[in-house]
Amino acid sequence: MHEYSIACEIFEQVIATARAHGASEVKAVTLQMGRLTHTNPEQLKFCFDVLAEDSIAKRAEFLVEMIPPTVECECGYMGTVDTPGKPAGKSEEDRSEGGGKSGSENGDENKADAENETGLQQSELLEYVAALNCPACGRAARITGGQELIIKTIDIETEPEAEPEAETEVETKAETEQGNRA
Repeated sequence: MHEYSIACEIFEQVIATARAHGASEVKAVTLQMGRLTHTNPEQLKFCFDVLAEDSIAKRAEFLVEMIPPTVECECGYMGTVDTPGKPAGKSEEDRSEGGGKSGSENGDENKADAENETGLQQSELLEYVAALNCPACGRAARITGGQELIIKTIDIETEPEAEPEAETEVETKAETEQGNRA
C-alpha cells in the first residue's frame, strides 16, 4: 500500500507549510491527483487522517480533485481521454454513480477478477491501457497528464490575538509622535 508513504509526504509538507505561516489549525487540504497515479483517494485520506490525529491538522477536511489522463498524438490530437468507468467530461460524483460492483459486493469474496486499488477490475486494465490511445485516430498516444499529485491548497487558521497587538503598538507610537509635535 503506497498510499501510506504518499500520505506521510503530504502530511509533512502540510504541517511544514502551516507552521511557516503561523497556523494554529489546518482547516482543509485540497489535492489534485491524476488518475494514472493509481492511488486510491479513500485510502490516502484514511492514512492522512491517522497521521493527523495528534496535530494541528486533526480536524482538517481532506479533498481530492481527480485529474483525467491527457494525451498528445502525432495526428495533432491533444486532450483528455476517457478511461473505463471514468469519462473525462464528468464530475467525480457523476463518475461514481452507476459504477460496477466489486467482487465482495456481488457476494463473491474470492472472485479472481477482484478490484485493484484504483477501482478497476483486473480484466479492465487492458481496456484501460487501450483507452489511452488517441481517440481521433486510434494510434498510441503520448501521455501528457494525469500522473500528477499536487497539494493545491492548504487552508489554515492563525491566532487572531497577534495582529491587534501590533496595530495597538503602531497607534500608540503615532499618538506619541503627534503629542511631541504639539
